Amino acid sequence: MKSSSTVSLKHGIDAYMGIPAYLVTPATVISRDIHGNILSVVRDIEWQTPLLRNHQNRKAYISFSKFRTSTKLEIKNLEQTQKIVAVWIYRPSQRTGSYPSIDTVRSFLTDLRRLSNQATNKGITLAELLEHPVHFKSHVDKIKSYTTLRTLQMIINKVIEEHILPVSTTITKILDRAIRESEDESEQHPVIPGQILFEKITHYTSLLQEYQENEAKLSELNRRVGSNRFYGRFKRKSKDPHKPNVEFDVAMEECGLSAIRDKYKMRQLSNVGNFISRCNYAAKMLIHVFTAMRDREAYLLKDGCVKKTGPKTYVVEGLTVKLTKEPRPAKWVTSESILLPYDCACSITRLIKTYMPACIDTENRLFLSVSYLPVANEYEKKQKDTELYQSALHPTRWEETFQQTIITDGDYQELVMLDPLRNWAANPKFQVGQNWNLTTHQFRRSMAVYAAQSGLVSLPSLKRMLHHTLLQMSIYYTRGFASAKFLFSEQNPDLAEFFKAQAVNAEASLFLKDVIMEKANLHGAAGTWYERNVKTEYVTNVVTNFKETLSKMKQGLLSYKETILGGCFKIGECKERAHLNYVSCVDCSSACIKEKKLDQTILIQSKIIESIPEGTFAYNTEQTKLSMLQFFKDKISQVIA
Repeated sequence: MKSSSTVSLKHGIDAYMGIPAYLVTPATVISRDIHGNILSVVRDIEWQTPLLRNHQNRKAYISFSKFRTSTKLEIKNLEQTQKIVAVWIYRPSQRTGSYPSIDTVRSFLTDLRRLSNQATNKGITLAELLEHPVHFKSHVDKIKSYTTLRTLQMIINKVIEEHILPVSTTITKILDRAIRESEDESEQHPVIPGQILFEKITHYTSLLQEYQENEAKLSELNRRVGSNRFYGRFKRKSKDPHKPNVEFDVAMEECGLSAIRDKYKMRQLSNVGNFISRCNYAAKMLIHVFTAMRDREAYLLKDGCVKKTGPKTYVVEGLTVKLTKEPRPAKWVTSESILLPYDCACSITRLIKTYMPACIDTENRLFLSVSYLPVANEYEKKQKDTELYQSALHPTRWEETFQQTIITDGDYQELVMLDPLRNWAANPKFQVGQNWNLTTHQFRRSMAVYAAQSGLVSLPSLKRMLHHTLLQMSIYYTRGFASAKFLFSEQNPDLAEFFKAQAVNAEASLFLKDVIMEKANLHGAAGTWYERNVKTEYVTNVVTNFKETLSKMKQGLLSYKETILGGCFKIGECKERAHLNYVSCVDCSSACIKEKKLDQTILIQSKIIESIPEGTFAYNTEQTKLSMLQFFKDKISQVIA
């Protein structure tokens, strides 16, 4: 039960003042309002935590309503859980100095509840479980998720660090071993297969183009509904002859929106509001695709955040919240592809701002709640509100409104190729015939992997669509470019480090795809060696050999990069490749050459020569390159024959 009493502030009695864990009791104050009135105490089932309010203008609260409280033991375990949380939420990270976000607390609470339930099922308290290695191990043995194990480890470390409850030293060893032996080394969000990513982008792009076609008409509909609350509504009868009832279908026809009304089977004004929210969602998802920013970072974007920095290069200026006390400035390099989602988001935001109460400070945020619009059912209520609300644009709500993207056999094979160490067969979410379960962070990792090795994208149309974005990202976020150091150290070091971290896995996967699983014969010095000495044995046990490959690449003992002629095994920088002298590959000991790519390069080189005047220095230079390529082609043709 919530306490509503008011007491004088005394240092040392409130959890948010950082009191020692042994002083925390069920009556300890969790939060107060600006006048000193108690908002929540430890024993409350729901805590108001304004100090942990996240960056998306949502009310911050922590709920323990899912905990079982039918028996004295269950109540005792809830009390001990609440004590852990009460200490944890008001202790800054020793590494970053930041406090846990409300989203992090809520996700960790799920794992704490499972641990509490394990104690209850064993007939002991949570404190006793943490001193009982056998019972704790039986709980850990059921956990297959690497992420869950890491979360549990962080919880236990915090309990030990803050002396919240006694913990057996054996328990930390049990966790360490479980994490080491976890089958999934990283359990990162999966890279979206090329075909599925292309379909997602196509769906979002098509919807935003449709929004742009109807932008003025949607604005006119909101204007009419704003001046007449009976326009498009018939449930309440109007008594004002100047504001008559207008049926929904008639209203849509008068505003020129009958086409989208019929297409999306709209029956009332709130359906129009949902359509606008859906467009806002599509805009946000494309921004994720073309920047690789995090979910919370997208919500922090503001109108005017996109700046042109070059002929085809744009920068999105915003804030990052990862591992930082307060949001700090960050930039994401992208291309002109960002303009469609950005322009649509700005258009929707401008429309919403027209009808928002003047007292609300929008903070110039880009993604505002559509509930402020006259077509929304909450419009009248929102006109009396004083708090800023942003759109809730989560895939679990909006992805079901788009056409499903079904996993094909080709998609599944691509998943296996991208991450051979993951047990895909054991995960029902990623089986052939299933709808792809999308999260925003998948875009982040997918773009990092595709930028690191764009050759992983098997769909030619996807390559064309993403070419400029991936090219610009690669220029800024991968090794070997002068601008990289500046961006790494100053503008967005977090994203740069993330991109670099994905590069090794991407190179290893590309090696598996382009070398080991390549059906055609490989040529060039390195290609021939791998063809004769590695491919056959490697395929007999892909998982074991891929682990070894990944380990060598992380140690810098092996490298593989895609080239115009095939691939390159050179460790470190290649001066020839840096100067685009790709013909040097034919005599390089690190070259892996594919006949199909060689043929394509010869064709391209021939086209280049046709565009250069004969007898010029450039013509003679390019002709020499063509001769070298053709000589190598004739050489391998003789071997094959």
